[in-house]
Amino acid sequence: MKREVIYSVRGPRLLPEMTSAEIGEELKHTDIIIFPVASTEVHGSHLPLAADTIQGTEAVRRIVAKFASEGIRVVGGLPIPLGVSLREMDFPGTISLMPDTMMAVIRDVCNSVIKHGFRRIVLVMSHDGNLGTLYSAAEEISKQPGVRVLLINWLPFLRSKYTEVLKSKSGGHAGEGETARVLAAIPELVHLDRAQVGPEEGGSGPQLETDMSIHFGGGTFDPARGLRDLTPIGSFGDPRGATAETGDKCYGIIEDWACAVIRRHFAL
Repeated sequence: MKREVIYSVRGPRLLPEMTSAEIGEELKHTDIIIFPVASTEVHGSHLPLAADTIQGTEAVRRIVAKFASEGIRVVGGLPIPLGVSLREMDFPGTISLMPDTMMAVIRDVCNSVIKHGFRRIVLVMSHDGNLGTLYSAAEEISKQPGVRVLLINWLPFLRSKYTEVLKSKSGGHAGEGETARVLAAIPELVHLDRAQVGPEEGGSGPQLETDMSIHFGGGTFDPARGLRDLTPIGSFGDPRGATAETGDKCYGIIEDWACAVIRRHFAL
């Protein structure tokens, strides 16, 4: 029986796709490594459970490629495909770590590459539920002599640009923005024919100034007991107008901002 090719991906290669010798060679030229930290959780009826991991991994590939085009060598790290997804456990297939487990995973991954010689570590938040553990992990790991840890959350900046790139009103969970980014990375895993329109993220009615989640640059965090209480289909907004072109525009915004932040903090 011939096995089908489910999907293909474009480089550059990340740490698990390289040999040990290749990582050793990279360490002669750089001590910077960039990890996407994501999740495996429901993303509506049209996106795979790995949607956050796909987006984070694609973003890191593009960041590495952009730096390479500028003559700056950095290594794309292991995508961490599990996260804190407690509210999403209403839906089959979601896998969640408890916050203390997630903290331990991040710590062990970072300490492994520190042992090999990486000294500047970038943690790219690719699932908003990981923000608290990433913050704590960055604080702890960076206390080691000679080690720098930078946590970056591109969600607030990208959302500030959504009116320029999206057709719909919002780019909520599994909405147009996320759907477009998965289309631009691995289109074979997107099923737009199954897409449903969900409620708008944040509910209806007037909102107070900055009364949005801290994950998106606001000043509040009111965790729901279960995602199904907020959306019966596991997604928000209207994803039906998503295109790979829009996804590419989103990634362009992410990589430009992320590279600028990394250059500034690490004086590249």
